[in-house]
Amino acid sequence: MKAIEVKMLTKFYGSAVGVKQLSFDIARGEIFGYLGPNGSGKTTTIRCLMGLLKPTSGECRLLGDRVEAGRATQHKRIGYLPGEFRIWPRLTARKSLGILGALGGDGHVARRQEELAERLDLDMNRRVGALSKGNRQKVGVVCAFQHQPEVLILDEPTIGLDPLVRQVVLELIREAADAGATVLLSSHDLSEVAAVCGRAAILRAGRLVELAPVSEIVQQGERHLKVWFVKGTEVPPLATDHIDGMRVIEQDSESLHIAYHGSADAVLKWLARFGVDRIATPQTSLEDAFIQYYQEAGRP
Repeated sequence: MKAIEVKMLTKFYGSAVGVKQLSFDIARGEIFGYLGPNGSGKTTTIRCLMGLLKPTSGECRLLGDRVEAGRATQHKRIGYLPGEFRIWPRLTARKSLGILGALGGDGHVARRQEELAERLDLDMNRRVGALSKGNRQKVGVVCAFQHQPEVLILDEPTIGLDPLVRQVVLELIREAADAGATVLLSSHDLSEVAAVCGRAAILRAGRLVELAPVSEIVQQGERHLKVWFVKGTEVPPLATDHIDGMRVIEQDSESLHIAYHGSADAVLKWLARFGVDRIATPQTSLEDAFIQYYQEAGRP
């Protein structure tokens, strides 16, 4: 059984498209990245999964049950962190989390709350309204993880956090998946998606434009090559007439950093005609591949 299933999900806001005919599923124990800029449909999808929005058509399933708008489908088994986490500002973090833990029907979360707060360096005795944005986000992280859910739906979980705390959150995500939890991770930080996710989906204007292992998404992007020429060798002009898609990223009097598609064979044969001192192959990041893929998806 799949932990999360989205089948031909469509949501319109009047004449505006939220998402259109989305279909994907997430296996138990998988960390799944959900990518796209603002307005691409990520939050709409998540709100439909949580039963906070009623789809125009299509359906979502969580842990085998169909999600019905307005009903808390399997919510006791789900940890949810919305993109804009808000909680009672006059209560302390400890009191607020205690109330939410009790609403979930789990009376054994207090110890887990304290463990998470210690790892995140969160003062549980301060009123939520007096906390900084980053510390309020920590409260949201504790809220999502405190009852050790089977499914985690996280919308920008590290936003506002400093780099060290971000790493702690990524560790918590890995630990949850190792324990069998399923994670849907929506994030603008592509480096953290690459660090923890096995597969990722890319949305553009409410439509799915890619769904593949993160490694494949990276490989489908441009490949980079940086070449230093022997002293006195003139940096050659690009052979764009017989190497498709080759372009200059950076160039100076001694070196050339290029991007290209496909096999390196033609590029290396072209370079062999010149005095080459050394070659490096800078690693393409998920961010590079995402930007390129997103631009290509928008072309006619």
